[in-house]
Amino acid sequence: MCELYQFTSEHRTVDPEILFNSHTSIEAEGIEFWPLEKVEHKDEKQPISDSDANWEEMLPTDYEDILKLSKNRIQWTTKKQAYSIMSKGFLIRDGKKRSIWFFLDKNGKKCHMLSASATATWDLYSYKLTLPESRFGEAFQCIFRIPNIISNIQSHLVSPQTTYACYLVYKLPKDQSEFQAPILVEDQGDFNSNRHRYIFLVSPQTPVIRPKADQNTHNPLNKPKFKGLPQERNDGWMEVQIWEFLAATTTETIPACLALGTRGDKMLSGLIIEGVEFRPI
Repeated sequence: MCELYQFTSEHRTVDPEILFNSHTSIEAEGIEFWPLEKVEHKDEKQPISDSDANWEEMLPTDYEDILKLSKNRIQWTTKKQAYSIMSKGFLIRDGKKRSIWFFLDKNGKKCHMLSASATATWDLYSYKLTLPESRFGEAFQCIFRIPNIISNIQSHLVSPQTTYACYLVYKLPKDQSEFQAPILVEDQGDFNSNRHRYIFLVSPQTPVIRPKADQNTHNPLNKPKFKGLPQERNDGWMEVQIWEFLAATTTETIPACLALGTRGDKMLSGLIIEGVEFRPI
């Protein structure tokens, strides 16, 4: 699904005409019209007692084991302190010595980000950068293309019976002209289905049709959060959802094998990737 345009209803009949400029065939099921509602963000957090029993309910059952995986020694004396540490996040290392940033979401669900070096095979078309603004202190910059994302997600780093989304965390160069085209994401780990989707690293411009022609614009005030469209993060990076999976209760690892590419192997020089993040939907 992609957003075509925005308009304001003026209680009159309008016959829209949309032209698709494409060199390939497009299969369309239809066109949906959604109202754009302005959402007021409210703080729904309720005060919580300092009792350890109350804070322990918000912690995963294996929180002590996870805290022991921290790259740096963590000290805590109360369950409230443990929850605060896990909510803010910290670096851990697994058995393969991969750099992982672990944290809890607002519902106490497990989340984590794998560093770029832990999720892809970086070749001659990319190189490693030292970046203080990265939580890993490093990132990788693409010279030609995005490498395949290959990793095994450890079950103890996700909450069971929970659907997760996988996000590519990245930064764009100043010249973004080469990043306007959609990126094809193929799930190469699922051989029984043809699972693929398109994502954007740069939000496509959406025409806003107003009552008067001279009021038309390409800068809508409200942008819907469709899958595959990038979002700006609070930490200064960008993210876009590239995959989904269900965390089961018995699987020790969850394989991920994603191929990202552009039509005609278009160059994506200058793209900086910090890693991939897994959060509940």
